[in-house]
Amino acid sequence: MRGLVLNYRDYFKSSHKNIRVYLAIMLFATVSVAAYDVLLSIYLKHIGFTEEIVGRILSLRTMGIALGAVPMAMVAERYSKKKALKAGLIIMLFCGMAMINLKSLFMMEAAAIVFGIGHATLMVLQAPILYENSSDSHKVTAFSMAFVIQNVAMVLSSFFLGHLSGALAQQFNQTTGNLIVLNFATLLIVLPIVMTSYFSGESMTAQKNDVGTRHQNIAGYRSVLKGRALAYLLQVALVGVGAGMIVPFFSMYLKYSLEISDGVVGTIMSISQIGTIIGGLLVPAISKRFGQVKTVIICQLMSIPFLISISLPQGITLITISFFFRSSLMNMASPIIRSLSMEIIDKSERTYMSSLVSLTNNMFRAIGIYLGGIIMYTVGYNAPYYLTILCYLLGTFVIYKVFGEMEDPVTSQSQ
Repeated sequence: MRGLVLNYRDYFKSSHKNIRVYLAIMLFATVSVAAYDVLLSIYLKHIGFTEEIVGRILSLRTMGIALGAVPMAMVAERYSKKKALKAGLIIMLFCGMAMINLKSLFMMEAAAIVFGIGHATLMVLQAPILYENSSDSHKVTAFSMAFVIQNVAMVLSSFFLGHLSGALAQQFNQTTGNLIVLNFATLLIVLPIVMTSYFSGESMTAQKNDVGTRHQNIAGYRSVLKGRALAYLLQVALVGVGAGMIVPFFSMYLKYSLEISDGVVGTIMSISQIGTIIGGLLVPAISKRFGQVKTVIICQLMSIPFLISISLPQGITLITISFFFRSSLMNMASPIIRSLSMEIIDKSERTYMSSLVSLTNNMFRAIGIYLGGIIMYTVGYNAPYYLTILCYLLGTFVIYKVFGEMEDPVTSQSQ
């Protein structure tokens, strides 16, 4: 454990300033996104929308991320990562306010799509920023640190914002409590917007006047869509559609299946993330011992029994334990998976690959969300879980078949 702590401490001290700035931006942006993850579906249900419409709005927000992945990657390549990040955060601020305050369904749906386009910038640029500003010996550590910080922010936000919403509901009403917290969380995006001014160095600020022609972009994406990279994207698609059917509905599922308060929902959601944080911290050491691909396969397979448990009728204690282990095991390998996506392609293809990962993940996640809303509305809250299990099993099988029989790509293709 001491060696693990020293590893992270040494990395943070020696890391480039751009890493620290980006992690701070991600911290505050995650607080905002966490509020939407915990409270948006509950808020939409309270103002009269059915599960089907809630699923549609949530899926449009995710679809916006998919639609924005490629254009925002091109903007970053053409005008610099710094300018692209600032533009994306500004879009999130204004469209977030519109999505929760406008009462027109059409306007809410439009704002949800554009919000996702802005959010895409943060997701697309995370891997290139972390990879390009870290040494070869600390690349997995960089992804693990980002993963842990993101989940710490998610834990604290889920807990405190859920309880804050519950307290405000007692003072006003449920809808007003949700709305106040969502507006507060959205306004926090102002801080990351200001922080983007602290980026420096050519990798973040250079305007690439010779990059961005249609021919170059098509050639860049074509070079990625083959071999192991294409198989990797298939795995991302399977996990994305599976997660989409259940993850965005967790808070609504808990509230209306167990008939509990927002505060209890926030507590369960935050507890489920604590194991993810612990797992994220341990990933560099575990992957060194078992190998990165084996670690991913083991974690994903071990999460499935707990996913089955969540779908079965049970009390608050058991469902909290199931959420804890499901989130921990399914998500703790995420730093390895993200690092793997950067290792299996050439240096010149990293932004293209990152945008395709975001595009694939969010497009299929949006499809999953849409299907999940329909299935919950027409069949029941438990039904989507069984389809998700099938998608996870298929995704794990792809990882095993494509990467399991090869030498670990991270050790064989250091760049």
